[in-house]
Amino acid sequence: MTRQEILQIIYDILQHQLELPSMAAFHEDARLNEDLYMDSIMILQLILHLEVDLGFDIPDEMLVPKDFRTVGSLADFLERQQKPAVTEGFHD
Repeated sequence: MTRQEILQIIYDILQHQLELPSMAAFHEDARLNEDLYMDSIMILQLILHLEVDLGFDIPDEMLVPKDFRTVGSLADFLERQQKPAVTEGFHD
């Protein structure tokens, strides 16, 4: 999955699943708390959608606040999460 696809997925979840009213502020540098007005419950809902709907495996111990600061840092985190799955395929 490309970075652009990940950003689109984040946008779609926030727009259609969470129905976030502050989507006009959505961009890669938008802060989840301050710009998009997401509280911790909304961020957990976003994580749940990423796991259940898209198959991302996000262990609780991997949840670090800095990864959920901006849309871009979340995209970076998701890019890192998908790399082990790609790498595992080469070892079989």
